[in-house]
Amino acid sequence: MITMNRFLLFSLAVVCTVAACNENNRNDNTTSAHTAVFASPEAGTLVPLGDSVQLQVRLEEPVDSIIYLVDDEQMGKSVSGDAFWLKTQGLRLGSRLVTANVFYQGKEETLNTNIVVMASKAPAQWSFSVENAYPHDVNAYTQGLEYHDGVLYESTGQNGKSSLRKVELQSGKVLQRYDLPEKYFGEGLTVVGDKIIQLTWEQGVGFVYDKATFTLEKEFPYQASAEGWGLCFDGTRFIKSDGSNRLYFLNKDSYREEGYIEVFNNKGAVNEINELEYINGKVFANIYYSDIIVVINPETGEVEAELDLTGLLPKREYTKETNVLNGIAYNKAKNTLYVTGKNWPKLFEIKMLN
Repeated sequence: MITMNRFLLFSLAVVCTVAACNENNRNDNTTSAHTAVFASPEAGTLVPLGDSVQLQVRLEEPVDSIIYLVDDEQMGKSVSGDAFWLKTQGLRLGSRLVTANVFYQGKEETLNTNIVVMASKAPAQWSFSVENAYPHDVNAYTQGLEYHDGVLYESTGQNGKSSLRKVELQSGKVLQRYDLPEKYFGEGLTVVGDKIIQLTWEQGVGFVYDKATFTLEKEFPYQASAEGWGLCFDGTRFIKSDGSNRLYFLNKDSYREEGYIEVFNNKGAVNEINELEYINGKVFANIYYSDIIVVINPETGEVEAELDLTGLLPKREYTKETNVLNGIAYNKAKNTLYVTGKNWPKLFEIKMLN
């Protein structure tokens, strides 16, 4: 009797377990039938600007309509689940959020994926000619460079060696200098009116100086761009790099970030953007650990041209301290660039050939 009861209890347990599994399966199937997924594009798909990309949602039940958005802006509508071709012309470069609002049987589901819009054509290749070569302090770990009123303003880096300098072009003589406290690592700078604005690297602050006296007047904090690399001014706003492929736009009065663009060429993101110079509507940028200066459209983020300065400093002039190319200053009157590098013995005046 005891054995029979045990058998009955076991049998009931099995029946209940099977019933529960069947119920779970029914629930899973029901959920699955109501779950829409993006069939295309795959997340992170690279799309050249101007190309079209197919948006397709897969759903096991009939679809009433699908509304497609890019970065919360409605781009189009599909009826009955037909594929929708998204035109990328006019989109910003970089990662763009693609959303599908799917409507069926009185229900709605929201799906998200992303595409990465990159430049559609290869950058133009520019060459150069050397017009002049001037002495440069080999102890200057150049981070920023500007040319104003016949002299150079230079920011140098490394903890304990960072400085702000006013330099005579022809001789390389330091005419004026302010040494940063040891905890700061100096980075890019720009000159606007009677002010000099200088960045620090990982300390999260920038400095504003009086141009004439080098008196430190104020500090300002960074926001999303946690590091400071390069800085320039386009006449209405500051443009700041942080070592990524982003250029941030800063308010000219408050120094607060007010947006950014992502920089791409026809192969993908262009990272490690360093020292900056604004020239005739374009941003010229050193790319860290390279001898390349890229020319960026600040409205779109597209790299429109590349200036390859490989071999500018002859190898015979290298020492163990010689570091990478860095520093771009523009002489508007002559339409030439002054370029140098970290601990370089020379500063070169070059003419761009394009």
